[in-house]
Amino acid sequence: MNTATFIDANGQERPDRRGNSKLRNVFDAVYVQIEPFFDPKNTWGGHSLEHLAFRVVRDSHPELTQQEVHQVIVAATRVFHSRNPHMAGKVPSAEEIKDKLLG
Repeated sequence: MNTATFIDANGQERPDRRGNSKLRNVFDAVYVQIEPFFDPKNTWGGHSLEHLAFRVVRDSHPELTQQEVHQVIVAATRVFHSRNPHMAGKVPSAEEIKDKLLG
């Protein structure tokens, strides 16, 4: 039984549904590092930069497995979309990022 909790953005205590506390502990730091890669204003030769997120996370968190890096990047993509709904259609979806990382 999972009895862990966390405090949400509204200051409410919520049950933690996630099973990997290691990823929860690094997520905020990782998100700050890779958020600029999801912004469609940031490009390199007209191409998006989200593929660079994998390299940045691997370099800054070598303790994470390849699967954990993938999970945190897909989660960061979802958070970026939820925080930036005005960019819908301009930013690759979590599924598109997932396909690129696994491709």
